[in-house]
Amino acid sequence: MQRVLIVDDSKTAQIRLRKMLTQYDIIVDVSFSAEEALGYLSYRHPAVIFMDHHMEGMDGFEALKIIKANPKTAMIPVIMYTAQKGDVYVGQARALGALDILSKEAIKPSNLQRVLSSLKILPKDNAEKSAKSTKTAATENPAAIAQVSPPVVAEPKPTPEDTAQEQVATQVARLFKMHIAEMRQQIAENSRFVVRRLGEEIVKNSSKEPTIGDVPLSVVNAEIDADQRKSSFISSSLLVLIFIGLALIAYEIFQTKGEMKGLQRDYGELVKLNNENVKLLNTYASRRAPPPTLAPQRVAPALLDALSWALDIDLEFPWRAAPLNEQQMLKISNLVYRLSSVGFNGAIELDIHSGNYCLQQSAEGTLVLADPTLPTTKCVFSADVTTEYSRDSYLSLPYLNFEQNALPVQEGIIDLNVVTSGNDSPRYDYPRIAPELTADIWNDVAQKNNRISVSFDFL
Repeated sequence: MQRVLIVDDSKTAQIRLRKMLTQYDIIVDVSFSAEEALGYLSYRHPAVIFMDHHMEGMDGFEALKIIKANPKTAMIPVIMYTAQKGDVYVGQARALGALDILSKEAIKPSNLQRVLSSLKILPKDNAEKSAKSTKTAATENPAAIAQVSPPVVAEPKPTPEDTAQEQVATQVARLFKMHIAEMRQQIAENSRFVVRRLGEEIVKNSSKEPTIGDVPLSVVNAEIDADQRKSSFISSSLLVLIFIGLALIAYEIFQTKGEMKGLQRDYGELVKLNNENVKLLNTYASRRAPPPTLAPQRVAPALLDALSWALDIDLEFPWRAAPLNEQQMLKISNLVYRLSSVGFNGAIELDIHSGNYCLQQSAEGTLVLADPTLPTTKCVFSADVTTEYSRDSYLSLPYLNFEQNALPVQEGIIDLNVVTSGNDSPRYDYPRIAPELTADIWNDVAQKNNRISVSFDFL
């Protein structure tokens, strides 16, 4: 059975498209970011990819360039499924190798069927009916089919040049038909616009008022009155605006300083982890011999220190962020090389837990983190809208690269496993839902439960 991959960080958009694809005999997989999609393509080869444009991290165009530049994935059809519009955007997408562009806001089943039919993916009913009708006709009246069928005449085998010309002609004809359909639609829309403008002009001219030059008299009088009112308080208004502008500038400077301090702190931690990883890697590479197996009851002090460090590291991740991102993989890499350097031989299990966040629907129809003051009785909880926690959806590109290149993992000294527990086993208990309980208190607990837990198994 063929597979289809949807790459979109909007859960609502994923659900809408998956619902439309249920009428096709296909398996639908999803990725919440372009990085996860590239990791997916390292071990799966879908029949078509629906790619969003605006996503956190890598956007759709960057992912499209990487897919088309890789010989293993270059032939996979990619359809941009996005809210972007305009001829310039369509031209850029096609130039980068996109097969087609579907609008999120105005997608129709007919447009989806047109795109999938070009890829030989038909709805379930059409495919079953076509096969059934052919089989029934051949079974019920084979003699009639034999009488109607013309005699088979041996034809010369087509040359590769003839086949290529036929394919080009077919493609040109299809594009020409699509262009004619688009031109007809544009002409119809322009005609409706002209008729509407003419109607407005007729109504406007039927009730004309006196004018001074080309400006109606009522407009001139309104402008004179407005100027008189403005002149009385223009100076005070300017002062108020100046004070508001200064306050906004001071607030932005304060916010920027706080963000810079946070970035410096995060950068310092990453540099420290990276330096430790480099030292541990050099130590391990210099040995190049598997460390001795240690029984749990005879654990060395150095191994105890490494295990204590592993239990103390912070492996929480923000809402909707990839659990196994580059920052988390630096910590996990540090853990693996620490344990291997002190003689650990066994399995490390990374269990991904998801926090049950309090969400609300935005003006665009997507689910976002709830306003801090929203009562929890009005929350839409993430556990109610997300029922599947697939392990494959969390295997990010940084994790796959580390798993394929880490020496302790490749040599079989340490076995790295990823599992998912979803919302089933929170570390911290959630408070009781009540009208007086607000979303900020609930989501503080959900963030602490949005984490990766580490467990060990000695061999």
